[in-house]
Amino acid sequence: MSPLVLQYVHLENLLAEAHSADALRIHVLEQTETTSSNVLTWRVISIGVCVRAITPNQRVLSWHFPLDKFGFYAPDHPGQSHSANGQRSPEQKRYDAAWEEATRLLNSLVTRLRQEEQTVTTDGVIELQVASYLPGTTRLVPLPTNGSRTTEAT
Repeated sequence: MSPLVLQYVHLENLLAEAHSADALRIHVLEQTETTSSNVLTWRVISIGVCVRAITPNQRVLSWHFPLDKFGFYAPDHPGQSHSANGQRSPEQKRYDAAWEEATRLLNSLVTRLRQEEQTVTTDGVIELQVASYLPGTTRLVPLPTNGSRTTEAT
């Protein structure tokens, strides 16, 4: 039997139900979608922070805060993250900035939840086969003001 997945918009609601879970697992979620043709490769990257827990009755609780989503045409050579003049590409800069912001948010959540005597881990990711995640919010920590920004091309 596969577990029942419950997604929460408000992190506080997940926490109210997760009091009997063994731990809250917090991680940065990066999702990449690639579409290729004979000539071009289009890549869309989404970066966010997730909080998940498994309750004793096998329900998976999930909360997700999307930080950034952007699309771009991938370089001709995989792994190429610099432009022709040797500078880092705008996509690589945005990717790095989103990961830095996600790491800051993760650390803030871990600190705050541990202050509330929650058991928190940042490993042991709970994989979900979910087509799309509900964007969440919380008042526990200040969320980035540019959260959930989306652009299709940079």
